[in-house]
Amino acid sequence: MFGLGMSEIIFLAVLALIVIGPKELPQLARTLGRFLNELKRSTDSLTDELKTQARIDKIDLFEAPKKAPPKAVVQNHPDTTNPEQLELTEQQPPVSDSKENKPS
Repeated sequence: MFGLGMSEIIFLAVLALIVIGPKELPQLARTLGRFLNELKRSTDSLTDELKTQARIDKIDLFEAPKKAPPKAVVQNHPDTTNPEQLELTEQQPPVSDSKENKPS
């Protein structure tokens, strides 16, 4: 555990007993345990969230090309956000009314 041997752990326990005192040591150990437990839960939650987000991003990467409209549809569709292009589109006669497309 943390690269500490048994003799070092015993030394730290005796030192904590002397510095903190026998009355407050159990309360400190409980508080430290709760803190470490909460820290572990938070890191686990963050790790799960990051893994989930990475999976979603990976799925979106593969599905994005399938959902995109064909290039011809996008090029032939008027841009409704540009008022000038919308006016030009409305002024053009429908394809069936043009003289070039009538059968001879």
